[in-house]
Amino acid sequence: MVKKKEMTTAVTKLEKELAGPPKETPPEPVENNERDGSAPTAKASDEAVEDFEGHLKQVEHLLEEHGVDVDELKGLWENFVKELKDLPAQKPLVTVFGAFLLGFIAGRSSRK
Repeated sequence: MVKKKEMTTAVTKLEKELAGPPKETPPEPVENNERDGSAPTAKASDEAVEDFEGHLKQVEHLLEEHGVDVDELKGLWENFVKELKDLPAQKPLVTVFGAFLLGFIAGRSSRK
């Protein structure tokens, strides 16, 4: 069994790894043209994609360090999505019941 001290040191180590080196400059703010309400520039969008890909690579690296096969996880996710897409055609009653249940839970949780 893992002891509290070992767990604390492991968590601290992971927090340091996730924090990474401090960034030298803050990212540029996303600019919108207020007069015509246009979307953010393509440059800001590309930077967001690159930032997301960087975080994704960090997560994959941490998973590999802890013995989790990233390709296996991707395969499981693709299988889950495929089965979820096929669910309404294969089992329509389960789909209707699930939709009702989600609506009921959302309605009950939004009450005061």
